[in-house]
Amino acid sequence: MGEKMLKGILADRYQVEKLPTDVDTIVIGSGMGGLTCASVLSRMGQRVLVLEQHYVAGGGSHMFELKGGHKFDSGLHYLVPYSGHLMWMATGGSEMPLRFELMGEPDGTFDRIALGDFPPFAIKNDEKHLPDLYALFPEHHDDIDEYLRVSENVLKRFPLFMLSKIFPGWLQRLWHRLVLGKTWKSYAGRSIKEVLEEITDEPRLAGLLAGQWMDTGGPPDRVAFLMGTCVARGLAIEGGAYPVGGSTAMAKTLVPVIQEAGGRVLVRANVREILIDQKSNQVTGVEMEDGTIIKCDRVVSSAGYHNTFGKLVPKAVTKRLEIPRRLSIGNSSGFLMANIGLSASPEELGLSGANLWYHPTRANGDMFGAVSDFMADPLNPDHDPMIMVTFPSIKDQLGEEAHASKTTCQMLCTVDYAWFEKFAGQKNRRRGPEYEALKTQWADRLLAILLRFYPQLAGHIELVDISTPLSIEHYLRTDKGGAVGLDHSPGRFTDWEVMRHLNSRTPIPGLWLTGQDTVTCGQPIAQASGLITAMRVLGFWRSIRYLARTLPPIVRAVVADARAGARG
Repeated sequence: MGEKMLKGILADRYQVEKLPTDVDTIVIGSGMGGLTCASVLSRMGQRVLVLEQHYVAGGGSHMFELKGGHKFDSGLHYLVPYSGHLMWMATGGSEMPLRFELMGEPDGTFDRIALGDFPPFAIKNDEKHLPDLYALFPEHHDDIDEYLRVSENVLKRFPLFMLSKIFPGWLQRLWHRLVLGKTWKSYAGRSIKEVLEEITDEPRLAGLLAGQWMDTGGPPDRVAFLMGTCVARGLAIEGGAYPVGGSTAMAKTLVPVIQEAGGRVLVRANVREILIDQKSNQVTGVEMEDGTIIKCDRVVSSAGYHNTFGKLVPKAVTKRLEIPRRLSIGNSSGFLMANIGLSASPEELGLSGANLWYHPTRANGDMFGAVSDFMADPLNPDHDPMIMVTFPSIKDQLGEEAHASKTTCQMLCTVDYAWFEKFAGQKNRRRGPEYEALKTQWADRLLAILLRFYPQLAGHIELVDISTPLSIEHYLRTDKGGAVGLDHSPGRFTDWEVMRHLNSRTPIPGLWLTGQDTVTCGQPIAQASGLITAMRVLGFWRSIRYLARTLPPIVRAVVADARAGARG
């Protein structure tokens, strides 16, 4: 399929005459959870209609273009190589449909963490940075060993947590109590900051061990240690990777599978309401914003919990069935993102594909305290923002910009929606001079930090575009601009009154949930959530048949890779 046609299938605009007849399942939202679920159901003979409100399919896995032809990622900045195997499971075939290449530098460095004035520390694939960590903190070997021991116990239980999502609700609760046990509750039930300060009294060591916390969607004093471990050690163990062809390639791989089964993925398709029979509480379809009713007795929502039950399901239904329209844990933080176009190639600028994380610290090296200072008083010039710097055009090694004379850079900073909420009622791109002045203020602060670490970029910056949580809310329709959906606070993983509502099967017959809110954030986990929801929709025996015809070539490839690695 040609590139022009592939771009077209991600922008198939909603029109009534395009709607397939006899739809088996409607999926709301085209993020990786929704598209993966739709792809699996399509391969099992269902006709699936995916409805996406944005102008392009892919959710957080798409790219957009700004002035000068610079292309940027909307949400996916890196993931792990096993995303390729999850993609393979969703699409089938005899070989992996999309490659995910390890990113970074020849020595395996894919992240650098800079704490205050402390020299940046390199995070490497296969955790090859651990000897450097021991050498940097010679008096804290026992602390590092304890962190590795604790995090290993948590990581071993994370697949068991994901497995629990396949079970019905009553069994999930029993599983948490008997299988995940006290270790899970202890480390999923406490924050990153709390656990690390218990492990070590060396603030810089704690800061490095938590250095990629922004990927969890919230500050380290609010997010569960479980998530900090999955990000910090999970990425280092598996390796930081990026899809060949850019993040858009993921949706381009999944949409044809849906189409081949007679389904369709339509964009600019705004769902007004999920229709539910008043007597039986059974889903009967959806009503579109233009008033069109699409009949279907199964709807899968990948739009997030708060959007689904707070906006799309009628209030009378949630009241009757005692389903909370909002959960007590709230939303994740938002991101302020600077999209920067550079007028030189990576080679000319001396840049690599490794990311940079910068966190301010207090005088004693305390990152946690400095983050709290910033979140409490963000516009204070004495409080540096924490940022991630990444280079999309370098990571996409085979993309059309890989060897171009220009480079794209993105900077992300964790922010609160409340800082921008006063402008929420105004139209996108027409929020007025006060909002534009605020964005300029943020742009100046971020660029100052960028040039502190990359002074060679001075004179080469030809584009700076700032997006805020209001941009995320507008384009991706996340509730209150939450960058990764629901907050990953401890209650999400240990409070049954919260967890029971994050089941993929809802109390409304025919209504299912998928996506990051049902498991956790992260593109690979969103893919896995789509697989889980699809299998629960299919039922036990049809899922077994699906796995029996899908897994053999994947297993053979994994075994072959393992043998090749052993020989190497």
